[in-house]
This record gives sequence, structure tokens and C-alpha cells, in this order.
Amino acid sequence: MYRKLTATACLALHFFASSQAQDSLLNAREAVDLALQNNLRILIAKSEQDIARINNTWGNAGKWPVISTGITNTEALSNLNQKFANGNEIIRNGVTNNILSANLSTNWRIYSGMRVLATKERFEELERIGEVQMRQEVAQLTFEVLTAYYDIVRLNLQVRAIEAIINLSQERERIADTRFTVGSAAKTDLLQASIDVNSQRVNLANVQQQVRIAKAGLNTLLKRMPDASLQVSDTSFMILPIDYPALRSKADKGNYQLLLAQRNRSILVQDRRIVHAQRLPVLTLTSVSSFNRNQATGGFFLTNQTLGPNIGLNLAIPIFNGNSVRTQLKVSDARIQQQDLQIELLRSEILRDLQVAFEEYRNAASNAELERKNVELARENNFISTERFRKLQSNSIELRQAQLSLIEAQVRYINAAFRAKLASSTLQFIAGEVQVD
Repeated sequence: MYRKLTATACLALHFFASSQAQDSLLNAREAVDLALQNNLRILIAKSEQDIARINNTWGNAGKWPVISTGITNTEALSNLNQKFANGNEIIRNGVTNNILSANLSTNWRIYSGMRVLATKERFEELERIGEVQMRQEVAQLTFEVLTAYYDIVRLNLQVRAIEAIINLSQERERIADTRFTVGSAAKTDLLQASIDVNSQRVNLANVQQQVRIAKAGLNTLLKRMPDASLQVSDTSFMILPIDYPALRSKADKGNYQLLLAQRNRSILVQDRRIVHAQRLPVLTLTSVSSFNRNQATGGFFLTNQTLGPNIGLNLAIPIFNGNSVRTQLKVSDARIQQQDLQIELLRSEILRDLQVAFEEYRNAASNAELERKNVELARENNFISTERFRKLQSNSIELRQAQLSLIEAQVRYINAAFRAKLASSTLQFIAGEVQVD
């Protein structure tokens, strides 16, 4: 079972004569879908998510070897003067010398104290953070769109209520004018009725201005021009029952701020593993395949050429580095403990906000039900007072008070219904899920 808070009037489509374009009629789901398609914040969050996914590779973590190659060709011109132990002597000017060398080198860190694995896990956590931030942005935007959407619904209901009161006040004005014309009442009744009509027209103009401002805000969320034509199709607030224990359980596992804090803690753990890897030995495989050729037109060697590979293992064992690693580990431990405290603080604040939102929902829903009954009573009271005034059985003060009671009851009813709807959406947002009714 659910409570459906309805209004007394329906919205209508209309055409603007200047543009001859029909107003864009949207329901809540269509508004949310349109915002998610066009909103720049969603596109930015998706871009951040893509960057984190692209970075999450084994090669970026340092698992694979580094292979490079190089070629060098050197030409030289020199004067040669060589004397040998056997007494021979070579003296020649303008000797040319060509040195050609090429190499293919490989450097592969086979073991680095689990540093590569920790770095890869860190990239995994960053990608998860990107996913959570994306979902958080979607939920935040959905919540903002629904709030703006139902605020327009609230204002539209107030417009209809004020229009209905204006019609009642005009009826009182007509009756007062008739009574004054026939001489059965003073002119003050007519004047007061006219004042009340004008006052309600001012109220109507103010609320209509609020509607235009609210539509500009919603259009901005939908990435449309602020003055774009817009109408909302909903004419009532659908308030679903709240299962508070279930929401509280979901909030502990699905609240986006809490999820981000937990993911950040995981990153701190991986950072500690990376620091700890500096204490462990590093085993590196190196290999170089080289080609060297030296050609000269004079000298002891006219041609000298070498070609072949070599391979080697390098084991580096850290012995002492001024206790810098030990200091970094202590800092890492302190940061992890600090993050644990931050998570607990955040969890307590979430439970507090959830309780506050639930109390607001419960109070607003209860008030809305009472005000709904008050509206029915005020309508009946206004009908009776109008008939009594028409039959000269009461004065204008009694009828005016009945009409004021009706408009006040309607405004309280609409505001309470909106508060209940907003509190319901707030509860869902805190729990990590925002549903579109």
C-alpha cells in the first residue's frame, strides 16, 4: 500500500504564439534520462573512469621487460703516427676511420619484492574508484533532477490552489457587490473582497515567477537553454513506504562516500606494500646483443668487427638506506589507521543523516495525511460559509476566514507532501540508490 497525494487540477499543454512550438512535456523518468545523456558532469566522470581503466595494465605496473635498440655510425679523419716494439713505424696523413655499432638490449626485473603486484592492485583500486565515482555522479544528478522536477510539481499545485481560491474570492466579491447594490450590506464587504482578490493575484504572480525560476534550474540540469519551454506531466506526489532497517543496511554497504573511503584505504595498503618492497632483493635479467665494426685506411687494424649476444643476472640486496624505508612504513601505518578512523566517523555521520531524513519523512508524511483531511474539512466549511453568506445568514468576515483557512490548508498540504517526497529521495540517495517512481 502507498499513499498517493493528489491535486485538484491537471496540467495542460499549450502553444506559444511567437514560436509556435509545443512545450516539452516530461515525466520524472524522461527528465532523469535526458540529464544523464547530456550532463557534462557525467561525461567528465566517464572520462575519469576511462583514464583509470586505460592505466590499469601489467605493462604500466612494470611487469614486462624494457627492450631498446640503438645504431651509431661515426666517421673520422686523422693523421696517423704509430711506432711498434719491433721497430716498425707507420706515418700516414688523411687516414679515414669508420665505426659502426648497433645493439639490442633487454632489461627485465624478474623479482622486485612484490612491487609489481602491489602496483597492479593499486591500479585495480583506482579503476574501482572511477566506477564508484561514476555511479555517485549518476545518483547525485538523479537526485538533483528529481528534486528540481518535484519542486516544479509543488509550485504547479500551488498555482492551481491559488487559482481556485481566486475563483472563490471572486464569487464572494460578486455576492458582496449584489448585497451592496440591493442595500443589504455595507460597501466595506465589497472592498475587502476586492482586496483579497488582488492579494491572491499577487500571490499567484509570485508563485508563477518561482515556477519560471525552477524550470530554468531544471533546464540547466538537462543541458538545455534556461528559457526552453518545459512542462512536467506529474500532478501528484507518489510516496512509497520506507523500509528503514533495509535502507540502513544498504547504506552501510552502498553509500558512495563510504565506498570511496574504503577504496582509498585499499590504495594506502598497496602503497605500504610498494614501500615495503624496497627492503627486499631485486633480481634483474639483462641481455645485450651487439654488433661493432671498425674500418680504417691505416693503422695496425684495418678491420675490427665483433658480433654476439650476452646475458646476465643482477641481484641487488638492500642493506642500509638511513632507515628511510622504516620511516615511510611508519607513516603508511599511521595513514591507514587515520583512514580507519575516517571510515568510522563517516559511517556514524551516514547513520545520523539517515535517521534525520527518516524522521523528516515520517513527520512530513504524517502531516500530509492530516493536512489532506484539513483540506477536505476546509472545503466543506468554505462551501457552507459561502451558502450562508449568499443567504444573508453570515457576514463577510466568516466567509473570508473560511477561504483563508482553505488556502492555508492547501499550501500546508502541498508543502508537507513535497517534504515527504524529498525526504524519501534523500533516504534512497544516502543508501546508494535513487529510484524514479
